[in-house]
Amino acid sequence: MRTYLLWLLPLILLGSSAQALQCHECSAEGNCYRPTSCNDMTRYCLTSWYTPPGQPMNVIKTCGYTCPDVNQNQTYTKSSCCNTDLCNSTMSLHASWGLLTLSIWYIYLSQ
Repeated sequence: MRTYLLWLLPLILLGSSAQALQCHECSAEGNCYRPTSCNDMTRYCLTSWYTPPGQPMNVIKTCGYTCPDVNQNQTYTKSSCCNTDLCNSTMSLHASWGLLTLSIWYIYLSQ
């Protein structure tokens, strides 16, 4: 059983690196969720919040080639970027590879 787990982990890690980054791509008042596979050149998931005075907050989530600089944020607009699958969500929807690795290692050692 332990041998199978040790062979399974590298296959999972290698297989995941060949896939395109997944980000939420949507625009709505408040938060929105719509997972999308980005093209191969995408390096970041972007989230922008636009809150004009007296208006509800608009959220735009998209795939991006570059990450906006903190200095690019303006009075009513804030932006952030991240570079893991579906990271532009308010909830973490993906498993941490480090946690997965530690879990498999713990199972291996406890048997």
